Amino acid sequence: MSSPIRRASGPGKQTRREATRRRVAEAAAALFIENGYTATTLQSVADAAGVHVQTIYQAFGTKVAVLAEAAAVLVAGPQEEAATPPPDREWVRELFAEPDPARQLALYARNMREVSQRYMGLLDVMRVTAAADPAVGRFLAEAERGRYEGPAHITPELFARNALQPGLSATRAADIMYAITTYDVFRSLIEDRGWSAADAESWVAETLARVLLAPTP
Repeated sequence: MSSPIRRASGPGKQTRREATRRRVAEAAAALFIENGYTATTLQSVADAAGVHVQTIYQAFGTKVAVLAEAAAVLVAGPQEEAATPPPDREWVRELFAEPDPARQLALYARNMREVSQRYMGLLDVMRVTAAADPAVGRFLAEAERGRYEGPAHITPELFARNALQPGLSATRAADIMYAITTYDVFRSLIEDRGWSAADAESWVAETLARVLLAPTP
C-alpha cells in the first residue's frame, strides 16, 4: 500500500528519508481522520509534520499517494516500516513458522484485530470520499484486494497439509477467511457491542478454526 517512491541511496540518507516519510504519513493520517480527506491540504500536513510542503510533493507527488502511505503506515503498525513486504513482517514470519493450524489462524486474527483498531478511522474517511473522488475510490479498491492477499497466501498452505475441512478448497477457505476477518467485524463487536478486544479476537480465531479446519482425531 506504500507508494513506489525511489529511496535515496546510502544508509544515512535512507534513514532520514524514511523517517520523514513516516512523519508525513502519520501527520496526514491524523488530519485525514480528524478533518476529512478533502478538507485536509498538503500544506496543513506539511505544517503538522514540520516539513516544507515542497518536500511532500517531491516525495509523494500527489495527495492520494500521501493517503496511500498513511494507510500503509497504519496497517503496518508502529514496529514495522510501511515499505516492508508483508512476507517479511515479523507477525507473518511467526505465523508461517507455527506448526499448529489453529494457532496460525489465531495469529492472523490477532493481527487483523490490531490493524482494525488502528485503521478504521481512516478507512471510514476513504469510504466517504471514494464516491466523489475516483482516485481515492481506486486506491480503496486496491487496498481491499490487498487485504485478500493474506488469506490467499495462508489457505493454500493449510490445504497442502490437509488441515482444511474435507471438500473445502483453498480458494473457498480464503474467501471465508477474508469475510470473517473484515475490519468491520471487529468494530461491530468492540465498539458497537462493547466486547473487549481480547474477546473479539478470540471469537474470530475460534470461528475461523471451526469453519475452516478439519476436526482433529
